[in-house]
Order: sequence, then structure tokens, then C-alpha cells
Amino acid sequence: LYLLNFMFVLENFSDAPMTPKQILHVIQTKGLKEMSGTAPLACLVTMLHSQVRGDRVKNSIFFKLPGRMSLFTLKVLHSEIVLSA
Repeated sequence: LYLLNFMFVLENFSDAPMTPKQILHVIQTKGLKEMSGTAPLACLVTMLHSQVRGDRVKNSIFFKLPGRMSLFTLKVLHSEIVLSA
């Protein structure tokens, strides 16, 4: 369920890579999921980092910008950004 919200935010509410904190802020302000406390941010950070490491990288839908601390986008959006540059 979280994964779908993260994808939705990156796809529909941003034309640039976002930090986990920014993604969570959009989810909360748009009312996409009811959340409280620090657990949602910890969950998001863990999920995103696990998706862009090791064997999961080639099958992940997320892309972490190299050299940037915790800045993520969808692989499709990353390809569009690179092609338009």
C-alpha cells in the first residue's frame, strides 16, 4: 500500500526527484493515507533504500540519484529527465 502511494506522488506531484520527507509530506497534505508519528518516514526510507541496493536495483521502479543523499525518482521519470537534458 505504501509503495503505491510513493509511486503516485512521484508520478503526479513532482517533476523533479524528491526526498523521502518530501514524498511523505505530499502524502499527508493530500490525504492519500492517514499517518502519524515517525514510523511512516522510517518505513519509507527503509523501503526506498532497499529498492535501490543489491540485486533489486535492476527490477526496482525507483532510482536514487548518484552522489545525492536520499533523492529519489521513478526510473521512467529519470529516463525522461536524462533524455531532455
